[in-house]
Amino acid sequence: MKINTKKLKYGTAAVVITVVVAALVVLLNIIVSSLSDRYNMSFDLTPGKNFEITEKTLDYLASLNEDVEICTTVDEHLFRTTENVYYRQAYEVLKKYEMNSDRIKVNFVDMTVDPTYVEKYKQYYSGSVSEMSIIIFNENSHRIRVISVNDLFNIETNYWSQSIVSSKAEQVLTSAVMYVTDPDPKTAVYLNVISDSTNGSNIIKLLTDNGFDVTTIDPNTEELPMDTDLIIVNSPLNDFSESFVDKLYEFMENGGQYGKNMIYLASNTQHDTPNINAFIAEWGISIGNGYVCESNRQYLFQTIPYALVAFLQSNDYTGGIPADTFTNPVAVYGARPLELLFESHGNVVAADLLKTSETGFVYTSEMEKEIQETGDVADLNEGQITVMALSYKYTFIDNEQIRSNMLVFGSDDMLGQIYTEQPYFNNGDYFVSAINTIFGKETGVYIVAKDLSSTTFERSESAANAIRIAFIFVLPALVAAAGIIVWLRRRHK
Repeated sequence: MKINTKKLKYGTAAVVITVVVAALVVLLNIIVSSLSDRYNMSFDLTPGKNFEITEKTLDYLASLNEDVEICTTVDEHLFRTTENVYYRQAYEVLKKYEMNSDRIKVNFVDMTVDPTYVEKYKQYYSGSVSEMSIIIFNENSHRIRVISVNDLFNIETNYWSQSIVSSKAEQVLTSAVMYVTDPDPKTAVYLNVISDSTNGSNIIKLLTDNGFDVTTIDPNTEELPMDTDLIIVNSPLNDFSESFVDKLYEFMENGGQYGKNMIYLASNTQHDTPNINAFIAEWGISIGNGYVCESNRQYLFQTIPYALVAFLQSNDYTGGIPADTFTNPVAVYGARPLELLFESHGNVVAADLLKTSETGFVYTSEMEKEIQETGDVADLNEGQITVMALSYKYTFIDNEQIRSNMLVFGSDDMLGQIYTEQPYFNNGDYFVSAINTIFGKETGVYIVAKDLSSTTFERSESAANAIRIAFIFVLPALVAAAGIIVWLRRRHK
């Protein structure tokens, strides 16, 4: 039989090309699968980029100069393939830290397979580490923070069940990394006083997320620690005794060395507090009575006049707020008016940090009585009303100015979770920025929680497997089959 060398040549070439293309497709998929474990090879198609980390975190990771290990005691496959969109989002966020920093290593440890892995952390952490924990560990300073996977979410509890309502994974993880890498960690004490405020836990959370070690004490039974950096007094219902106010004086004066800080939050539910008010007045800030209101509906965010917004002005305390959110307002709800008694007096300096618009006014009990008697108010006395102020006392030590700072809010609700976690209010960012400025901290972020309940682009694990099989096996097989068919047809021509 005579061999058609021309057909053989082309047929062989076709087979070789088919085999090479199939091999390249398989090799490409293997390479992509390998690289995807280290680099971001996916695309987030959700409108809010829910599975990405923000520029705030990316900027921080770029400046990280210490090694951090994030160890998650959850089986990685289960974490990645769960049908719960919030857990999948948390997994993707976790991986982004390693992908965007050579300083961070993310491990997933199945404690049923390797229960001894976490033993190495016990010398640095006295609490228990169990399944569903996340350990953030600085290998240089040996600072450690241990959280639960559920701490990555805001969870709503009712009588029958619990449900996740939003993800705060990025905020919690970024704050934990900042905490373990902070070269000068700060401490804070929250005074557990009788109060109508429901925002205490959120205030503690804001500080903890910003790297503070926060402890709570009962001032009636425990001594005020003089070695802490910050004291938080949240709208006490009753006045402090003169002896306790003396302790606050002693703390803030610090033997003439200063360097201490206090946050005071007022409230319209408080009784008369003349001792507290007199103490704060010495710092140049007067706390008035009545509700700060707004007569211009344009500046209201609800239908009631004491639910209003105030807009930031550039100052030393707004530097930590991203430019793209700087124009977002700060929500002010039910605030008492503040007034500067002076701007500078001796070694005390006071300044307004947040004011209403020019159409703000204070609704007082006298106004209420006038309305009851006449049905109207003769004069609202409109003007800008201060709702957040700061003052400091200073001294010089070795030619360096050392300050004790007093930060005062007209309302504790300004730091309520409902406002600090809204992306269109700047309450959380402004608080973090002001605190970081006071403490001279260059790093600190506040990232609002993400609601993933809206429709998102998702795929199940079965769909992912189908796509994987199609590209790794089916497509190369089809290419090979097409090549064989072409070769057979050419051979029989």
